[in-house]
Amino acid sequence: MPRSTNAFFSSVRSIGSPPTRAILTRPAAAPARHDGPAMADEDRTKWDARYEASGSPGSAPAWLDAWDAVLPRSGRALDVASGTGRLALWARSRGLEVTAIDISKVALDRLREAAPDVVTVERDLELDPRLPRGPFALITCFRYRQLSLWPSMSAVLAPGGVLVAEVLGVANLERHAHPSRRWLADPGELLEAARGLEIVHAESGWLDDQYSERIIVRKTSLA
Repeated sequence: MPRSTNAFFSSVRSIGSPPTRAILTRPAAAPARHDGPAMADEDRTKWDARYEASGSPGSAPAWLDAWDAVLPRSGRALDVASGTGRLALWARSRGLEVTAIDISKVALDRLREAAPDVVTVERDLELDPRLPRGPFALITCFRYRQLSLWPSMSAVLAPGGVLVAEVLGVANLERHAHPSRRWLADPGELLEAARGLEIVHAESGWLDDQYSERIIVRKTSLA
C-alpha cells in the first residue's frame, strides 16, 4: 500500500498482498433514505453549484496503483456517481470504453468536454436506480453510499469483472462534522453489500485525516 500522511488502517483483508487482518464489525445502520422530488432537486442544485466552483477532476486515488494487475485494461467500464470524472478518465486512460452516471449536469458537461467519447447518463440514482445495460469489465463507485445499488451493480458486472468502491466510514464523524451520517458506512458494510462476489481486497481506517472504507471485488463465472 502506498505510504501516506496520517495513514493508519485498522482493518485489512486481501487475496495476496498486503497482509490480512480481521475485519471489524458493528450493527449496520438503516440504509440511506431519499425524501422525494423536492430533495432530489435540492441535491441536484447543491452538486451543480459545487461542480461549478470546483477545479479539475483530479487524479484517481493512488492506492489503486498497488492493484494494477487486478484491474481491467479492456472492455467497458461504468463509473457510478462519477462527478466530473476522475475515475472515468482514469478508466479511459487504461483503454476501457467508459460510461459515467451522475446527478449533476454540470459535472457531466465538464466530463464530456474533457473526454467526448465517454458516454454520460444524468440520473438521480436514489429516485431512479436503473444502471446502464452491462456487462461491464470494471465498475467504480467512490464516495457514494447507496446500498440498494449493489445488487444492480453486481448484475451488470461481467463474469470476471471487477468492482472497486470507496466510501467514508462512520468513524469519520469523530473528527469531522461533514459529510453527514447519511453518507457514512458502518464497519463491514461494504463486505456485506458485496456478498456473493469474491473479495480481492478490503480495508478500513484513517488516511489523510479521513476514515475510509475500501473494497475490490470480482465476479466469478458462477456468481
